Formats: sequence, structure tokens, C-alpha cells
Amino acid sequence: MPYDPETTWPTWSNLAASHGSNAIRMIHEWEEVYQDWQTFRAGRTDAQLATALGKTTTDIAAVDSAFAAFHVMYNFCNNVAGPVAGDRFYAWRVFA
Repeated sequence: MPYDPETTWPTWSNLAASHGSNAIRMIHEWEEVYQDWQTFRAGRTDAQLATALGKTTTDIAAVDSAFAAFHVMYNFCNNVAGPVAGDRFYAWRVFA
């Protein structure tokens, strides 16, 4: 939304509510994806997964890194853990 100096409180309030709801929903979906990935991994190594999926271990490590970044952000947003240094956007940009 481009800045408009005439924007009223109801507009700002609605924007905060809608973006907040979207962010919460998205962050919960991230955690679900992370948990699904952990279930799929089932203790298998990157090499085992690469063989099973016809990918390289580099591909598996990149996906694992992206999902781990989701989990870190979920924990941070839920006050489970503090912020951890790292480039989460890089882990996600690989697939963007």
C-alpha cells in the first residue's frame, strides 16, 4: 500500500489485524512443514535421502536448512528461543 497521509485509524488498524493474522498463520504453517520434514527424514542421513529422492546431498542440505530456518523463526516468534544469528533469507531464497 503506497503511503497516503490521509489514511485513517480504521485503515491502519485493519492493516495491522490482517497482516498480523496472515503472519501468524504463515508461521504456524512453517512449523507444520518443518515437523513434516522431520517425520519424513525419520533419522535418515542426507546421503540416504538424496538416494531415495534422486537428488544430491547438497540439495537435501539446502532443503533441510530452509526448513530449519522456519523452525528457528517459529521458536523465536513463540518466545521458545531467542534470536539466532544466521541468514534465514538466504536459506529461503535458494527456493524462491
